[in-house]
Amino acid sequence: MSVQLRSRTLKSGAKSLYLDIHHNGQRWREFLKIKILPKDPSKVEKKRVAERIRANRELEVLSDETGHIPQHLKKMSFFVFAENYIQEYKNKDVRIIASAVEKFKEAVNNKRLTISEITPKIMNLYKDYLIYDAGLAGETAHNYFTRFKKVLKAAKVQGYLKEMATADIRFSNPNKDDTLKKKVLDKDELQKLVSTECGNLDVKKAFLFACFTSLGLAEIRELKWKNINKGRLITYRNKTGELINNRLNQTAQNIIGEPGHMEEYIFDLQLLSDNGANKAIRHWVKRAKLDKHITFYCARHTFACQLLINGANLKTVADAMGHSSTRSTLKYLNHVQRLQEEAIDKLPILNFN
Repeated sequence: MSVQLRSRTLKSGAKSLYLDIHHNGQRWREFLKIKILPKDPSKVEKKRVAERIRANRELEVLSDETGHIPQHLKKMSFFVFAENYIQEYKNKDVRIIASAVEKFKEAVNNKRLTISEITPKIMNLYKDYLIYDAGLAGETAHNYFTRFKKVLKAAKVQGYLKEMATADIRFSNPNKDDTLKKKVLDKDELQKLVSTECGNLDVKKAFLFACFTSLGLAEIRELKWKNINKGRLITYRNKTGELINNRLNQTAQNIIGEPGHMEEYIFDLQLLSDNGANKAIRHWVKRAKLDKHITFYCARHTFACQLLINGANLKTVADAMGHSSTRSTLKYLNHVQRLQEEAIDKLPILNFN
């Protein structure tokens, strides 16, 4: 067992102090949030404080023979730990892990969450968020959940967790075989939503506008009147940077109404979280008595499918969606073709006998 005071040099030239702890065959670091700048007049005092912390940790680790988590580990911020983990992670899937952590932050909406507060209940909430509310398709939700468990496993190895909060959670994606089955609204369902009151009028107008323009919530938040020019919507996808230059049909123009100042936001959603917007949509959809799980991202699905249903070709839809290729658009074509086959199957059977 050992608790050593160490430092690492930051880009600024300052030294960040941390504890390097070895105990029961495990090793972990505790960052002390103590930085020593070059020619720091408080250098000696800061080192004394760090040494006192080191001595206290050594006593705590020596007395930790009962299996409980020491108090200093219980207070460790999960997001600070995750950030350090990602910075030191060397494998190719580091971007997926970073995205998984971002989705977890959206799901829990608690930036001060400690590692010890991550319970099976929270992980079930995260799982449901990935499946239903995060706007993910195919196996992406499952991939994020799997990668996120790597961070939790590292926390367990370093003594922050005694048990994995995901141990008894089985990840079953109900949308695996048909990612669009309950994520697309047809013409009649859109009309129902228009006629139904929503608790947040800006969410209602923004969602319906997105159903006719392909925008996601990130683009909607930043949309200003300068992005509307002579009946066209000109902006860029937040996720990929791809240009969106779509004509606004009459419905889309009616939704936003008369133009305002060039630098004015069209929708007042800048302070509303993704969770807040999707919660308003869930209540709205339920009030309209639609048996579908709809989130803001479903507006993009609806837009693409409506274009295909009304005769647009795959390349046209891909351009309107801001896709760099038609590969990402194929799922919408498959969905529309399946709807056509279901409609054919429902044609009446005539008896010629």
